[in-house]
Amino acid sequence: MKVSGMRDERDLAATLGVQSNLLVGRGVSEIEAHPDRIVLRMPEEPFCWSGNMVFFRGDKVDPEAQIAQFRKDFPKAAHTMFGWDTPDMTIGAEHSAFTDLGYELEQMDVLSLTGPLNRFAVPEGIVIRPIASEEDWEQVIALQIDTAVEQGYDRDSFGSYTRTRFDARRRQVQEGSLNWFGAFDGDLLVADLGIYRDAVVSRFQEVETRPSHRKRGICAALVTVGVDWAKAEYPATVPVLQAFSDGPAGRIYRRCGFEHRETLVMAILPPQGTYERPEDDA
Repeated sequence: MKVSGMRDERDLAATLGVQSNLLVGRGVSEIEAHPDRIVLRMPEEPFCWSGNMVFFRGDKVDPEAQIAQFRKDFPKAAHTMFGWDTPDMTIGAEHSAFTDLGYELEQMDVLSLTGPLNRFAVPEGIVIRPIASEEDWEQVIALQIDTAVEQGYDRDSFGSYTRTRFDARRRQVQEGSLNWFGAFDGDLLVADLGIYRDAVVSRFQEVETRPSHRKRGICAALVTVGVDWAKAEYPATVPVLQAFSDGPAGRIYRRCGFEHRETLVMAILPPQGTYERPEDDA
């Protein structure tokens, strides 16, 4: 069963994390609801792993059957990626078969803001505003690529992926479900992030900062602006993100008042040749 429409999408998933994944795909994805799983597809972006994946309902871990189901749902996919729509799963012995088969297992924290926002002012000399012009978008894409290369990704394959990803995001900005904010020092983009919103949940995407401007509170100020934008339209929306709580992004959001809400597990088999993940020692 294919599903469209805000209310139906929200009701599909049991967890806040998966609900927010469906929000990220709104307008650019096809969603199929089955009794045992949710299938999320981005036909125009076959190399976006998180946009072409399966969420299995509940906490049953069955490597052989679940890998086979993904292959049936995505027979032409170069990657494999699926997760479980259950709020408190942690990587355990039942997942070991995935590791034996070469899969990467990710245990992601879903952080949410349900209490007061710890507000951060925009640092002196910095201006935060929505990304609007072609020049703005080119700076966003360049910063995204440079940051990924710094983390070990291949410039060519990640660059191609990023440009396609932002074509879709720009359409979502025009439709009103997404806004992308940039922090500028003069004409230079030094940090950026995106945020999706609806009446129930808002989802942050990618906070990136130029090395020359890190540790100045710019990202925390961007989060403040993003929350204000989401709640201006939907006061009851719950802002969320998926990150490692103790990673750089998780620390920024926790400073702003976000707290751990759920833990989701994903199993990923990277493709060969297109948008590859960096080696572990990169």
